[in-house]
Amino acid sequence: MAIVKMDKFNLLAFDSDRENLLNILQDFNYVHFNDLVLENDEDYLTEIRATKELAQIDESINKVDYVIKLIEDYNKNLPEELNTETSEMSIEEVNKKGSNFGFDLIYEKLRDLVTSREKLVNAKENLSSRVNDLSPWKDIDININKLYNSDRFFLETGTISSRFYQSLQEALVERGLDGSLVYKISERDGNYYVVAVSTLACKEEFEDVLREYGFSKVKIGADDNIATYLTSLNEQKDEKNTEIEKIDEQIRGMAKYLPDLYVYQSYVRNQRKKEESSENFLKTRQMNIIEGYVPSDMTSAFKADLDKTLGEKYILDVKEAEKEDPNVPIILKNNKLIEPYEGVVETYSLPKYSELDPTAIVAPFYTIFTGFMIGDLGYGLLGVIAILLALKLKKFPKSTEQTLKLFLRISISTCVFGFLFGSVFGGIIDVPFGWIDTTKDINTLIVMSLIIGGISLFFALGVKGYMAIRDGHPDGLFFDVISWYMAVGGAIALALTKSPIAKYVMIAGMVIIVLFAGRAIKSWGGRIASGAYELYGITSWIGDFVSFLRLMALVLSGGFVAYSVNLIVKMMAGSGIGGLIGGIIVFVVFQLFNMFLSYLSAYVHSLRLIYVEMFNKFYEGGGIKFREMVEDTKFINIIRKGEK
Repeated sequence: MAIVKMDKFNLLAFDSDRENLLNILQDFNYVHFNDLVLENDEDYLTEIRATKELAQIDESINKVDYVIKLIEDYNKNLPEELNTETSEMSIEEVNKKGSNFGFDLIYEKLRDLVTSREKLVNAKENLSSRVNDLSPWKDIDININKLYNSDRFFLETGTISSRFYQSLQEALVERGLDGSLVYKISERDGNYYVVAVSTLACKEEFEDVLREYGFSKVKIGADDNIATYLTSLNEQKDEKNTEIEKIDEQIRGMAKYLPDLYVYQSYVRNQRKKEESSENFLKTRQMNIIEGYVPSDMTSAFKADLDKTLGEKYILDVKEAEKEDPNVPIILKNNKLIEPYEGVVETYSLPKYSELDPTAIVAPFYTIFTGFMIGDLGYGLLGVIAILLALKLKKFPKSTEQTLKLFLRISISTCVFGFLFGSVFGGIIDVPFGWIDTTKDINTLIVMSLIIGGISLFFALGVKGYMAIRDGHPDGLFFDVISWYMAVGGAIALALTKSPIAKYVMIAGMVIIVLFAGRAIKSWGGRIASGAYELYGITSWIGDFVSFLRLMALVLSGGFVAYSVNLIVKMMAGSGIGGLIGGIIVFVVFQLFNMFLSYLSAYVHSLRLIYVEMFNKFYEGGGIKFREMVEDTKFINIIRKGEK
């Protein structure tokens, strides 16, 4: 339950051995490189840039991501589920399978299929457009194209607004255009599709009238009887659909390659990880200069791998990393019980190398906070069962698995507090246990929240004292920790007991803070001013204590929502079989929704209590995450050295 100890190394190796060196170091994995930067006077050195290689790898990554997504999208609505189990493989296995996989052949085939499909879809859309344009004219049973340029009469086809059609007919009569006719064929979207015919003698006047009433010419592009032509177009559409479905089936059939594609995806991503590592190096004409860190307990294995790969053709200097070195990368090492809480710490910030790992501190307090806020045995049991089944039935990526294990612990804590509160789905079931009624014992919940808050805050302050002793500053324990215990604890005791002893303890603590909180300042005036400012910070303790009332507020809000749902369900259940069925549906849907909101609220507000109220007493953070040389992907977990 600590930060892994690190050794710092400086390595000098031949540039010709770089590829072999990177391969063996990726297999070793636990090496973190510092990004070396050229100084102005180091003109004999150059930075290594793998721009071309990385561009090629990025292209491969984009291709495999595209192929995987395409195949998954084509298969997502099928009843047969894809094989999306997460596999565990060593980096050696991934490299071997990935390098021998014929991805380019699959990519080319898939690209050809997609290109062919796009052409067919475009052709089908063009046919659909033509069918749509011709459909209003389907009742014309002749080849009208032969009539457009007739030397015996004038003919036009087009559209006119339905509002002007009758007026047009009346205008033709009024102007005596007896040799003309406007005939409606069909109607669509407020427009009439019409055929306009007249003798050649009255053509010009007829055209003027048509323009006057908004006639819009439409030339019918059919080389045959329109109905026959439409039938031909629809048959061509059906042929295109058949060809598209055949291509879709071929694309769906490529799902058999998904397991190999997942391995190849892991392969190219880890190739990038390896290649980009070299950009942290500097080089001369023949040598590479490398600096970084390895875990202290793996230094011997690190040297052994270098000997195996480079023989005697390298120079290595290793020394223990300095505690105050800001560049030392951080690996947290905890037992399986509290390991899932590392994510809570990382979400805020990793500790510096000089700090302690707060995971063991976060674990019990975060579990208590979340369990108290949810506080329902039904929700807790449902969470435990669902998470255990998920972990049993499916293999998840490591990060997802750790998140599920975190929520498993939250759910167990929820069961404990739900048992204490006697709450099962908001009280839908009467149970023979429960010592605190969340609907009535409000004052008790307030007192519990403040007690939990006080323990949390004083414990966090105590951690600061432990760190002062650990770092060889016993004066810090007295002046920065015990003085605050006296000031804050005395104030609380005075408020509760009115004891003069509590008053004197509080005053003594405040005096110590004023006189010695700024002891780093030489002048007494500056020291006292700094101490007075520090003492002013006692007001923040009030806010910290009040903030813990959110424990009470959230368990009440979740409980009252669940209780309200139960009232509605009971009213519905008394209305016959229909009401009973409806009540069951309402109960399931809204209880699950309330459970989701309760878990979400508890997760977020507990983070706030940890980060704001507790961490500001002892924790700074700002550590650098250790950059491993391998990377897990969604479906491939890389087995690290030393893992089983």
